[in-house]
Amino acid sequence: MPMNHEITFPQDLTAFLEWIKVTTETYYSNLPPEAAMHGAKWLPLTDIQIDGLEEKYAIHFDVEHRAFLKVLHTLDKNYEEEKYEEETWEEERVLTPEEQAKCDFWHPPYRPSLFYNWITEPEWIASRLAWIEDRFITDILGVNGSWLKSWGPCPDADEEKISIFKAWYEKAPRFLPLTAHTFLMADAGYGLKPVLSVWGFDTAIQGWSLRHYLLREFGDELGLMHVVHDYDEESDYTYVYKELNRGIPELEALQTIKLNDAVIHHWKEVVVYYCYPFDRKCWQGFWVEPDYPIKP
Repeated sequence: MPMNHEITFPQDLTAFLEWIKVTTETYYSNLPPEAAMHGAKWLPLTDIQIDGLEEKYAIHFDVEHRAFLKVLHTLDKNYEEEKYEEETWEEERVLTPEEQAKCDFWHPPYRPSLFYNWITEPEWIASRLAWIEDRFITDILGVNGSWLKSWGPCPDADEEKISIFKAWYEKAPRFLPLTAHTFLMADAGYGLKPVLSVWGFDTAIQGWSLRHYLLREFGDELGLMHVVHDYDEESDYTYVYKELNRGIPELEALQTIKLNDAVIHHWKEVVVYYCYPFDRKCWQGFWVEPDYPIKP
């Protein structure tokens, strides 16, 4: 078995995605038969299907996202859904038809695939394509009154606020959905193309690139994780969790990227939004110590 510093991943994008496909499917094939993901397979799309999706939704998949859809796209199985005890209320308010329709739009009444299936889950796709604009407008007009410094003084009129936001948003690289409220940023022509978790102004880096995100998301399946036993003297408790292996050159380079040094076209001010107004240290990277953000 090679030492960590000798481990490399395919550099060609298609070869890398094929490696992800083969390695994860092999992992799933070796799971116990009773496991939810036993025998899981990826469901790649054809160029004709991808072209049809671009036309249907008036969007454009850049080279990286198109390659992801052609090799991976989504899995035909999903992990077991965690079960939570539902609270019961003596009086449960009945939603109006309008409220129910809105609820069903944002949360369609069926569980989506692990990664969104662009063919069989059109309700989720439509919801996620509208998600970012809606979440930002909600934050702008809501109790938080969120507002970027680069937009200038915040006007009083809601219509003007929305107009300023939309003018900014129209110039921003698009985000297309991958899973849950996680999106891949389109190619802006320069800088990084991160994968981000987006809930309005509460936006966080999930990977500095699609490649990085997949290495992190499938760390177990790719054999890149190890178990950590972290003993806390104060509580006399040992926390057990998994971490990505250290010493793998590409992972080390990606995991040590610092947010302050990263070039993220248009969206960087959003990523640090909840840090710089309060003059406090914020997340800077996966294996990087928190630091004060560079103010926009």
